Amino acid sequence: MNYPYQDRFQLFLTQQGLAPLTIKTYDATLTHFFSFLMSNRPEFATNPQLKNLTEADVRAFLTALKEDEKITLSTYNKNLSHLNRYFRYLFTHQLISTYPTLTIHGKATNPNKRLTTKWITKLPEILQDDQIHFYTRLTLFLSNRGYTVSEFLAPGFEKVWNSLSPNNPAEKQFITSFNSFIKPIQELQNSPQIFLKQRFTPDNPGLSNAGLHKYLRQDETYLGFSLAPKFLHQAFVLYELSHHPELSDTQLMERLRLDPASLLYYQKQLISHNK
Repeated sequence: MNYPYQDRFQLFLTQQGLAPLTIKTYDATLTHFFSFLMSNRPEFATNPQLKNLTEADVRAFLTALKEDEKITLSTYNKNLSHLNRYFRYLFTHQLISTYPTLTIHGKATNPNKRLTTKWITKLPEILQDDQIHFYTRLTLFLSNRGYTVSEFLAPGFEKVWNSLSPNNPAEKQFITSFNSFIKPIQELQNSPQIFLKQRFTPDNPGLSNAGLHKYLRQDETYLGFSLAPKFLHQAFVLYELSHHPELSDTQLMERLRLDPASLLYYQKQLISHNK
């Protein structure tokens, strides 16, 4: 099933620089949405034109996803984000006169999801998602390599970044894409750092911790879990501890770059986390 202005919207997404895989996810969401309307919203199905599509139709679809399909918070927000971008495109190009997602907002991140390790297994997919800012994806990538925010925001960390090797095709593609993204900013700021302010700041071009958090907060609702670097680092350590019970304390301290006291702390945290 096609959806209205599909070809034009796909072209728009391509021109925005979205990857083909990301565009496919938009297609899947919109195809699902209009199939739902034809099957469940008789007011629209009787005369399936965009002018007859309402905010109530969108809310009914999202409710069905949540209650009938039992989707996760992250998937809910991703579907809403896809719909919102589609309708924003139609509205700004004067293809519709109303904006049915204007007052619909994403679901807030569950406070209990401050510390989750699920993102680690989903990292290849996250790295390829162009809706997530490069700085957010880089933070997740580096957190999954065991680096803390104080390490990767420090001047000189670009030497570490340039020495990292990808573990899979998604990481390889991300490294290439990020380097293309950051290169003009590095030239603008005359700095080799990988976390840089995007406005010319010759005296202090490096992104601050607070500056990074602004980017992270923008992506939290979309991803559905806390992106605070301290929680990401803790998640990485707990994940590694739980997946490598065969390693000795000495091996773990070397692998995770922890001192004995920190290792003991995380081992106790793992026991508490698994209760």
